[in-house]
Amino acid sequence: MICKRCGKSGGEHFHRVESFERIALADDPADPNCGHYYVESVSVMGCAACDHRQEAIAKRWPFKTLREAEKELDSHIIGKG
Repeated sequence: MICKRCGKSGGEHFHRVESFERIALADDPADPNCGHYYVESVSVMGCAACDHRQEAIAKRWPFKTLREAEKELDSHIIGKG
């Protein structure tokens, strides 16, 4: 990972600040799942050199419909997934 503010790289320069899950639309035409929805597990990483925070996607799962993605996200939140 490279800091988008100061340009430092490497695992020793970053620490995880928080994490969360979200739904995102795959809108990149080069993505084989374009038009589908992803449930993404996101980590917010902090740079030790400049204290900048940026997101890093840890995992993502594709779903054909928004309803399926919402159902999966809800199951993770309530602990059934």
